[in-house]
Amino acid sequence: MTFDKLQKSIRTARLQRNAILAVAAILLLINAALSVRLYTQTNQVVLVPTNISDGMVARGASDKRYIEALSLDAIYGLYNASPANLDYGRTVIERIAAVADRNRLLQHYDTVATDIRERDISTVFFPRRIEHNLDRLQVVIEGDLHTYLNTVQIAREERRVMLSFVAEAGSVRLAAISRLETDQ
Repeated sequence: MTFDKLQKSIRTARLQRNAILAVAAILLLINAALSVRLYTQTNQVVLVPTNISDGMVARGASDKRYIEALSLDAIYGLYNASPANLDYGRTVIERIAAVADRNRLLQHYDTVATDIRERDISTVFFPRRIEHNLDRLQVVIEGDLHTYLNTVQIAREERRVMLSFVAEAGSVRLAAISRLETDQ
């Protein structure tokens, strides 16, 4: 090998080494920037209501677990909400509402949804206790309603909500949602 060819191969090797080092440095900077972004970013999780199946009333008797599931689905659809998932909550209320009461329940939901949209807040309901009155087809859910602005909790209030149901076409459907006074 001649001296010129040796110099040329050394220059090529140095150029390739420098190119690899430059690419490695760029990748290291990108990883560092992504790490900083992940560290400074805040995430907000919105709980989506469950998806229940339709239940039946057998021989005039309502299943306690089914009515409880309907109640929790209605509460989660109403109170576990953010501006991003309001359409889903409305669909939940529409799906489980009795035909005669559907418009009134949806108007109530739209009032809550408008408030959430206008204030750009998120709400999450944490149930603590569920009381059943199966003879009257009523369920009272007691829990805490947390209100968030972005990821900062701005309010927490105890809330008692009574859900009334009616037997409709062999099924149990939501007839009313009313807020009860809390014992404080």
